[in-house]
Amino acid sequence: MNIYIFDMDGTLTPARQKMSPDFAKRFVPWVKSHIAYLAAGSNYEKIVEQIPGDAVGTGFSGIYSSMGNVFHEKGKEIYRNQIMLKKELLQTLEWYRKNTAYKGKLYGNYMELRPGMLNFSVLGRNCPFAERAKYNEWDNKHHERESVVKEVNSKFPEYEASLGGKISVDIVMKGGGKEQIATKIRERHPEDKIIFIGDRTEKGGNDYALAEALRNMENTEIVAVNSPDDVLDYLKI
Repeated sequence: MNIYIFDMDGTLTPARQKMSPDFAKRFVPWVKSHIAYLAAGSNYEKIVEQIPGDAVGTGFSGIYSSMGNVFHEKGKEIYRNQIMLKKELLQTLEWYRKNTAYKGKLYGNYMELRPGMLNFSVLGRNCPFAERAKYNEWDNKHHERESVVKEVNSKFPEYEASLGGKISVDIVMKGGGKEQIATKIRERHPEDKIIFIGDRTEKGGNDYALAEALRNMENTEIVAVNSPDDVLDYLKI
């Protein structure tokens, strides 16, 4: 039997947007008839905003949010982890916000504390959607987020930082990223094949740790996609 794990933003939905009606019409019936888990960097509240209620409540076998630091099963919270934030880490992130070379407007909610993780965005998560695209295009040329990731991982070995979505960096305690989901699902399904589908499985992406953990296990498959359309093509639905 195949056990499926799906990333959310960029995989099942456009980044920070609701699942499209056409995609939902095809995907929701599929997920209800398979054993599938959601593995998202977003918190559970954002997942509920983006994924149809019947997929959240009765479709997925379980939902891992905040990089696997919170787990819900059929709408019930099973566990949640926390993160300890060093003052020096916060000061480093504030420096990047203050000294960014990005010339566009900056917005609020640039440090979003979630269970077990911190999401940092120089741009700020309260930005309009058009500004997300503008910053992402700039960052692809200037690699500001990559600089943040490299400095955090070098300067603070007790943490792990990775690129999150289009505008942010995800920071967790060492071992507290998506890789923990691989162990938990393997414990639940010791003999079955696990297939992970995500859009940021490359090194530095926030799906990489989970993909790499699964690659080190037997009977697994990693499927890299670029959009929800790729998911439909892979599932043939």
